[in-house]
Amino acid sequence: MIGAYVINLETAQARRERIAGQLTRLGVPFQVFAAVNGRALAEDEVARRYDAQAASTSYRPMSRGEIGCALSHLGVYRKMLEDGASLALVLEDDALLGDDVPAVLEALASELDPDRPDVVLLSHVDKFTRWGIRPLGQRRKLVRRYGEWWRAHGYVVTRAAAERLVAGLQPTWCAADYWSAFERRGLVSVRAVVPYCIGLTELAEASSLETHRADLDATDKARRSVGYYLRRYVYQRFLFQVFVRPFLRVARQKRPG
Repeated sequence: MIGAYVINLETAQARRERIAGQLTRLGVPFQVFAAVNGRALAEDEVARRYDAQAASTSYRPMSRGEIGCALSHLGVYRKMLEDGASLALVLEDDALLGDDVPAVLEALASELDPDRPDVVLLSHVDKFTRWGIRPLGQRRKLVRRYGEWWRAHGYVVTRAAAERLVAGLQPTWCAADYWSAFERRGLVSVRAVVPYCIGLTELAEASSLETHRADLDATDKARRSVGYYLRRYVYQRFLFQVFVRPFLRVARQKRPG
């Protein structure tokens, strides 16, 4: 079975015990990866490991929490390569695992080629295209992404994808879950499992990272011009709905309850 790497701060014992209990119950082998605490990094280390100029140009300025999260995921990719793993399940410690995660991992182990730079999200995605759908077991499908996909609390990564992400995201310049940008840069190909099988526990609501992200996103939105919103909504509300969406065969997945 594909093994898991759980990203967890050393001080977050309750979170670690909860996700470990889930994995043990499901029989998924795992190891805990000590997360990088971005707020505790020295200024010189931040300057060395974070490209502020690239972030401002291609993404937006990152919070200390986002920097730590991004470095943690990169650390998992390096550890995976050091361990010689062909495939790995990457989990954050607020993930909620469905009972059929082992069956999904087994199906993905047969489907994925470790030498192809593939990432497969097991978390919820809002939209996907019906083009290129592949069956995955009896109940699920592998689908191509549509739109901006966020979230990195549960996904499978191949060895080739880990190599490319390590090479292309250092020093870090964006959030760990900026999947659409990683695809645009040719680093990886991103798909998703529908219906999804990894959700979030209530611990996600207490994440200070999400609060910081929301604050930064609000600041970024405030800087945008009226023209930006006119172009966006004219396209999304009219041109996209009439001319683009029917061709792409975009589908929605039911939101988590």
